[in-house]
Amino acid sequence: MARGGLNVLIFTQQFASMIRSNLPLVDVLDNLAAETPQRRLRASIDQVGLDVRRGMDLGDALALHPANFDDVYVSVVKSGIESGRLAEALTQIAEYQSVMHELARKVRSALTYPIFVILAFFGVFNAQVFFILPRFELMFKNFGKALPWPTQFLLDLGAGWKDNWFIILATIGLVCLAFIVWISTREGRSIWDRIKIRIPIIGPVWRMGALARFLRTLAVQVQNDVPLLDALRLAADAASNLYVREILNDIADEVENGRGIAESFREHQIFHGIVLQMIAAGEEAGTLDELLMSSANYFDNLTQDRLEKITGLINPVLTVVVGMAIAGIMVASFLPVFQMGNTI
Repeated sequence: MARGGLNVLIFTQQFASMIRSNLPLVDVLDNLAAETPQRRLRASIDQVGLDVRRGMDLGDALALHPANFDDVYVSVVKSGIESGRLAEALTQIAEYQSVMHELARKVRSALTYPIFVILAFFGVFNAQVFFILPRFELMFKNFGKALPWPTQFLLDLGAGWKDNWFIILATIGLVCLAFIVWISTREGRSIWDRIKIRIPIIGPVWRMGALARFLRTLAVQVQNDVPLLDALRLAADAASNLYVREILNDIADEVENGRGIAESFREHQIFHGIVLQMIAAGEEAGTLDELLMSSANYFDNLTQDRLEKITGLINPVLTVVVGMAIAGIMVASFLPVFQMGNTI
């Protein structure tokens, strides 16, 4: 919801606790600014405190610092002030941020091991072909003998990499740059986000993550009496998927034209199943916020479970593949040693 990560989460938790204690708002902001370690966030809180002291509304003051407090954050704060439930609104924002921070932490943790294994393999490969194997090659040439074919193959592969590493890296860099430029366009981003959620195995994780972010953001806003149309459009941005966002904006337009919420969602296949059931039941029973939050919790748990299963599958497979590759490199490296006696 807010872009400042863990520091904004801690600030929001402390802000909610101090507001709940009925401390003066300006004093709360001054104290929080003094206790905030991150320089940019501290400067933002300082300025918010100054603006509030000059008579500006808290929500408007926060809106001047979008790098730390996005539109959803500001809308929920404004609604909390209008309803006299600012502490509750801040608590809900903090809970949302905590869930999203934990999910992001698990994603980073899941990526750490594969990246480490790949980098380790790359390091072993370069050490062998650039430093160790050339010595064996020189030694065998002095004896007028040919290297074992696995060793020679590895040397040829290394020579190809050594002679063309700049071209290879430049090609990879240009492809990555072209991809980044493409997805920076609205059309390219929409196409990529649509493809992304349809990729086997990992695609459903992206889809569930986008739905969880949308549902939780929408639920927090509905609970704090943000107008439904505004809540839908702001929550659409929280999905972090342009394809999903475009669908949600179309749904908001349909609701604005008088169509029912569940009926509008029913037209789009991406919201099939539990999402549609919860929205329809919530709209009918008048408990939309509760069921949206239940759906968000469901998708958060499902996303984490699926991510753990994928990680549990990828890590052993990657370990075996990289281990076999390193074992092959080591065998190719030591074959000349084994044959050294016959050569001499």
